[in-house]
Amino acid sequence: MSYEMDLTAYVLTAAMLLVVVVTHLAASGRIQRNGFVGIRIPPTMASDAGWLAGHRAARGPSWIGFVLVAIAAGFAQFIPGATTVCLVLFLLFLGWSVLAAWREARGSTT
Repeated sequence: MSYEMDLTAYVLTAAMLLVVVVTHLAASGRIQRNGFVGIRIPPTMASDAGWLAGHRAARGPSWIGFVLVAIAAGFAQFIPGATTVCLVLFLLFLGWSVLAAWREARGSTT
């Protein structure tokens, strides 16, 4: 029985970890509103308060996504098709993070 290492699953896990780190740093105010890094959507870019509120709202979904993608990456080494699950989870939780940020930042003032 031979298992091939599926690098794609680990790349997706690393990418989700990067999303978590950047979201956390922006939510804590260590990454200020900018045009390069973070959730750069109209409501988060409209104000500093929107930037913070949006990233704070995205922290939960991004962490949950990271944990699930990492678990799926572990399974991808032994179960055919689990890499596809990693990709789907990555996209779903990335989307949920952006949606949470959009909703929260839109409701913030100044």
